[in-house]
Amino acid sequence: MKYWFVFNSKMEILLQKQGEAYNIPCCDSLPFETTGEPIELPKFCDMDALAVNTNIEFCEGYEYSGLRNSYFILPFEEYYAAGKAAELISFHNNTRYCARCGKEMYRKTNISRECTGCGKEIWAPVQPAIIVLVQRGRDEVLLVRAQNFTRPYHGLVAGFVETGESLEECVRREVKEETGLNIKNIRYYKSQPWPYPNNIMCGFYAEYESGEIKIQEEEIKSCNWYNRNAMPDIPPKLSMARMLIDNWLENM
Repeated sequence: MKYWFVFNSKMEILLQKQGEAYNIPCCDSLPFETTGEPIELPKFCDMDALAVNTNIEFCEGYEYSGLRNSYFILPFEEYYAAGKAAELISFHNNTRYCARCGKEMYRKTNISRECTGCGKEIWAPVQPAIIVLVQRGRDEVLLVRAQNFTRPYHGLVAGFVETGESLEECVRREVKEETGLNIKNIRYYKSQPWPYPNNIMCGFYAEYESGEIKIQEEEIKSCNWYNRNAMPDIPPKLSMARMLIDNWLENM
């Protein structure tokens, strides 16, 4: 028996439906054709696991789901493993040519590719990003609506780590750039793989120090202080933003 993490060209994952439950297919072989060479994943529930592509549009007893939406219908451990599978599928499908010499690359290991020309080896990338909850006093939190939000959530300041800066420097810079505020007492919370497509989110808490809100309009639609007893709509529970907010509401 093996676990099969199956993705189509849209990077939707194929789930097996049994009654009202959804799961990653677990069987000796799939009842449909796959394309390309399977990618071996770390063992899952003490069984072999493979990530594969397929061109099928429909198979009885199976349904496609966006990876992000699968969080709400899969057991958490299966959703979590699907994220790694999606990142490796994306890496091998999209990294065909060498950035140094332009020659074709081949899969050297399950997590790396090597150039057929110059021999350059690269590994599946991970892009670090920070996300920070800024509080003012005990009861106020800084929430933003980013320009790229597709739903009416109010989230937290976030951004990618730049070359030559620490995580803490990135936290301070992103808050200043996006909101105009200065912060202090930056504290690490925890991290989370975020396979959309290949990030790792590093969560932080910080406290307001000084300044007036002045948003970076290219990235932020709105930014305001909210009282813990009058919160707007916030992101769903799969995100680091929600973890930070829930922990602040419950424990701080």
